[in-house]
Amino acid sequence: MTTTHAVKLSTGFEIPLDGDLLAIIEGLYKEITLGTELNTSFETMRNEVLSVIDQMTDDERRNYLAESLFLNSVTYENEMLSAYVRRLGAAPAKPAGKVGPRPGPAKRKGATERSRRAPAKTKAKAKRRPRR
Repeated sequence: MTTTHAVKLSTGFEIPLDGDLLAIIEGLYKEITLGTELNTSFETMRNEVLSVIDQMTDDERRNYLAESLFLNSVTYENEMLSAYVRRLGAAPAKPAGKVGPRPGPAKRKGATERSRRAPAKTKAKAKRRPRR
């Protein structure tokens, strides 16, 4: 897609329509979201997006919709893969209905041989200070 024209946001900022969807997203973010100091509403952003769409030709709308769907499908795929990797790294879940006793000190992760034994019952001798 060649640069045919630019769309103008309500702030007066112009975004060239050259097929770069991220340029539109960045422009909306910088001008609308940051321009209102992160105090924008859903309706404000929606109206701005609709205004951008209204300024596009049918061919531009079609191309940007295709780009948007592609970008969203890649984002969705990455989120699903990330969740799958997190599940692989998590401890395996116990089968439903099987609740066992809580493991004692000998079976707890990180327990050492010394921590598994009962503490010795010896009296500690008090250290005396040497006399001067």
